[in-house]
Amino acid sequence: MSERTVVVILAAGAGTRMRSRIAKPLHTVAGLPMIDLVLTTAAAANPDTIIVVLSPTLAEDNVLTAHITTDRQSPTKIAIQEQPLGTGDALRSALPLIGATDRVLVLFADHPLLTGASIQAMLETSRSLDAVVVLLTCMLDDAAGYGRIDRRDDGSIARIIERSDDVPGLRSGPIEVNSGMMVVNGDWIGGAVVRLTASPHTKECYLTELVEIAVADGHGVAAVRGQPDELIGINDRLDLAMAEEIIRNRLKEHHQRSGVTLMNPSTIAIDADVSIGADTVILPGSVIRSGTSIGAECEIGPNSVLSEAVIGNRCRVSSSYVTSSTILDGSDVGPFSHIRGNTIVESGVHVGNFAEIKNSVLSQGVRMGHFGYAGDATIGTDSNIGAGVVTCNFDGKDKHRTVIGKRVFVGSDSMLVAPVTIGDDAILGAGSVVTKDVLPGDTVVGVPARSTRGQAGNGEERE
Repeated sequence: MSERTVVVILAAGAGTRMRSRIAKPLHTVAGLPMIDLVLTTAAAANPDTIIVVLSPTLAEDNVLTAHITTDRQSPTKIAIQEQPLGTGDALRSALPLIGATDRVLVLFADHPLLTGASIQAMLETSRSLDAVVVLLTCMLDDAAGYGRIDRRDDGSIARIIERSDDVPGLRSGPIEVNSGMMVVNGDWIGGAVVRLTASPHTKECYLTELVEIAVADGHGVAAVRGQPDELIGINDRLDLAMAEEIIRNRLKEHHQRSGVTLMNPSTIAIDADVSIGADTVILPGSVIRSGTSIGAECEIGPNSVLSEAVIGNRCRVSSSYVTSSTILDGSDVGPFSHIRGNTIVESGVHVGNFAEIKNSVLSQGVRMGHFGYAGDATIGTDSNIGAGVVTCNFDGKDKHRTVIGKRVFVGSDSMLVAPVTIGDDAILGAGSVVTKDVLPGDTVVGVPARSTRGQAGNGEERE
């Protein structure tokens, strides 16, 4: 029978020190909500089930519950901690959903810096040693507010001593401290959690008491050493900023080691779920936001902002914004342009400076070299859009589409009043105001635009 692991993520805290109307697990670190980062890291355990413990108030937050229950590799469930009675009581609230399992991995929703490597090390230690509890610990020069690990002469763990019960002289470094995260034996956890007692001072039950229960029962307790960064829990905006800086530096190091050049990396921000291909160069001041993928051999920046963007290979995006759009191989954008609203820029397209393109398709080889606006437009292969061209897509009530065929030449300062279709190989003279469809191969000029072949754009005779 295969091993079964359940992950329990404690997320019931009120988060009052954040001073925010947003639930603490939804505050973002490197572009993603903390809860998403913790859930992603928890996947390193290859769990059969993930259980997130919420307070009744947080359970009513539809945004938070949607993040938790969205489609994931492992089924995700929500348990309710009815009263804020401590971490031990929170784990007790999850017991009915845990069921029969080999191991329970306990994590915190406000610890987004935990790594998958530490999770795997904890689980492997739990498998290889006769220990019913495996703690994640770290070495610090100052124990601060963390519980200190007290070991016997033989090196085995005897207990966790909290700051209020400790001798101050024993809390300066290097000191092994408890992170709070642990792996607990699945056969033992049920009987142990119900034995947790409330603190006489706070009336709350704490997970750390599991160590004392295990030792009293004659069971072993082991520890895995993590990195100090992994101890950082988010309680306020200062903690949030600290975690943000650390995880962004981790991400930049990952991309650099994967073959990406970051010029002046301290000025560059890259979100947690971004992918970047080898030999791409990110120039100073650029921001690569969540949902973005960048291919190989690209140049991004300086000062470009990409959000939910898909960038192909050998593309250049210079000092421009690309939002919820796709740019295919060999195309270039900018400087100072804005591509947004589900636009598709096909391969070999040139978009120059001060262009805005929204909800449009620029087919292969299109050139839009200078300032202008293409909104709700389809532009055919190898067409040229002159300087100052605007697709007039909004009539004050509804948006309308402009369709431009292949190899069309649109002269500078032309206005295309949608809905309108321009046929293949047509020519629109500079300054034309096109209010009617233009036939393939026709040339139109003027205000309103009329055919130079003796026919109006809609086939009627000229006046």
